[in-house]
Amino acid sequence: MQENPVCKRLDRFLYSNEWEQVFPQSIQGVLPRWTSDHWPIVLETNPFKWGPTPFRFENMWLQHPSFKESFGRWWREFQGNGWEGHKFMRKLQFVKAKLKEWNKVSFGELSKRKKDILSDLVNFDSLEQEGGLSHELLAQRALRKGELEELILREEIHWRQKARVNGRNRKFIKELENENGLMMNNSESIKEEILRYFKKLYTSPSGEPWRVEGLNWSPISSESAFRLESPFTEEEIFKAIFQMDGDKAPGPDGFTIAVFQDCWEVIKEDLVKVFAEFHRSGIINQSTNASFIVLLPKKSMSRRISDFKPISLITSLYKIIAKVLAGRIRGVLHETIHSTQGAFVQGRQILDAVLIANEIVDDKRKSGEEGVVFKIDFEKAYDHVSWDFLDHVLEMKGFGLRWRKWMRGCLSSVSFAVLVNGNAKGWVKASRGLGQGDPLSPFLFTIVADVLSRMLLKAKERNVLEGFRVGRNRSRVSHLQFADDTIFFSSSREEDMMTLKNVLLVFGHISGLKVNLDKSNIYGINLEHNPLSRLAEMLDCKASGWPILYLAKIERMQRDFLWSGVGEGKRDHLVNWDVVCKPKSRGGLGFGKISIRNVARLGKWLWRYPREGSALWHQVILSIYGSHSNGWDVNNIVRWSHRCPWKAIALVYQEFSKFTRFVVGHGDRIRFWDDLWWGEQPLGVQYPRLLSVVMDKNALISSILGYTRPFSIFAEIFLILR
Repeated sequence: MQENPVCKRLDRFLYSNEWEQVFPQSIQGVLPRWTSDHWPIVLETNPFKWGPTPFRFENMWLQHPSFKESFGRWWREFQGNGWEGHKFMRKLQFVKAKLKEWNKVSFGELSKRKKDILSDLVNFDSLEQEGGLSHELLAQRALRKGELEELILREEIHWRQKARVNGRNRKFIKELENENGLMMNNSESIKEEILRYFKKLYTSPSGEPWRVEGLNWSPISSESAFRLESPFTEEEIFKAIFQMDGDKAPGPDGFTIAVFQDCWEVIKEDLVKVFAEFHRSGIINQSTNASFIVLLPKKSMSRRISDFKPISLITSLYKIIAKVLAGRIRGVLHETIHSTQGAFVQGRQILDAVLIANEIVDDKRKSGEEGVVFKIDFEKAYDHVSWDFLDHVLEMKGFGLRWRKWMRGCLSSVSFAVLVNGNAKGWVKASRGLGQGDPLSPFLFTIVADVLSRMLLKAKERNVLEGFRVGRNRSRVSHLQFADDTIFFSSSREEDMMTLKNVLLVFGHISGLKVNLDKSNIYGINLEHNPLSRLAEMLDCKASGWPILYLAKIERMQRDFLWSGVGEGKRDHLVNWDVVCKPKSRGGLGFGKISIRNVARLGKWLWRYPREGSALWHQVILSIYGSHSNGWDVNNIVRWSHRCPWKAIALVYQEFSKFTRFVVGHGDRIRFWDDLWWGEQPLGVQYPRLLSVVMDKNALISSILGYTRPFSIFAEIFLILR
């Protein structure tokens, strides 16, 4: 700061008449100067007051020197009887009450101290305006600012957590359009409309549950089913807790996972008892499985409740139980989920389906044959899953009675309140659906969605659905799934599309996963617009053109989002993009260049190619392009299309190979001269004169050294040559 500053009013807010009509109660204020020569100004828009907000544990409390000791004392102080899960939740409730009092004493003093420092700084600023500050007062002000910085650093944890919580519900709902088109701006009518919507959404329709017969279910092994139901261990619970993000927004209990991580030694004994009780009974009490539903806007101008995405904030105890169960089921899904599903299955990646889809479409284009790609959108996918149907599918897939009882316990005990502008409203019992935010939900949804795969495979076996024939062996691919997205590959024959539509209607009826045809799209390959439009009309969906997205466009979207946000108009870019992409340690934001990241990801495909020979994506690439006999070199002697992604992957092989080293087994797939397996460079590079007289420059190690010759002899020969 300057010693003799000139005091002028420079900073102002500018607003329009329209803005003032939206925020008529706005007030401008001035904050104390902390580090700058300028007084910060603040604009309070005074949003609706919707009532008290729920208790939330502040992770900054963990930094207090007396916290852990106090927490342990409060935890041991509570004595209660009954179910272990219920006792655990009551202990948390008891600790919550103690925390509120402790916070007033321990952190209330900090708040008062900060307020006193800010008051002193205001006084210093006033004296400076009146006639300047002496050297002694300048030193006092510098000291107080240092103390303030210390407090601000301690508050950083608080604001980081608060950003995670408020980021979940950052858009205030001030008006809402109901299903009749009537606009509501009264707080009570908005709450009633939201609760009515979610009661209807999570209520299962009446009727007998459906069963499906005659499919190849591919059940899990009896060993896996037994392992799933084994007793829970302390190590398993510990691992689950410490895998989770401690800053995540809490549920109705208000406690973050950071508390369980920091106080593991205090709570572990009681937590193990809860798991032992759950293992025996499969029962979860309602207080354990209560949740808040947070409404996230899906677009910038969200007017109807259907324009918001519901996310469940679950209690910390249920989150831990679900995380442990999710870890178990994740380890067996690869046994029962078809290879066309690319998400939430161990050993598979969601981008596998993206690569396969691109290559299949490109191969179809080059063949000149007509075809269509149909991408469907499930209506409220997670929210409409039938619990009875899920239980039936688990039974058919070989999951044991105890595991199915656990799943029913997790689903049937759920109840929820909706957070409307930060305030919890209503408690509703659900009878269908999977909570988005529950660690188990993605895996259970994948199991249900796999039934659609099995139905399509059955139709393909009966030759009522053709799919696309791919590559040299003309293998058929009819569909791909990635999480709750599904795309179908079909001939352009109307009878095939009607068969597909009927399969989807039947699947929706039995599972609850109905297809929203209005939001589904059909794309043509080597097909004129008129026949494509006829198919779209028959399916009640949209005929669309192929989306094209280049890296440069993605990077431009990143830049525009950083400076402008979403739907807020274009703004100037204040910092050079190269600077933004630098690591944080070098003054950037650590975004990294997307082009460099892309090369690294392409190299990852090359790394996976020889290691995942049985994977669907590998089989598709092998069928279309072939491969070197060693099994890991891509075949470059093909007619590349400018669209196919494998071309871009193959082109980084030379750069990628510099960072790979082969471990020699039998030596019948490693090239003696060209592959890096000895020293820091390929032998052909190390000994170019020797390579020049070699007849077979692509010779394999086994053809030169044989299978049994010790490599130590080879090492001695080359030491002599050097």
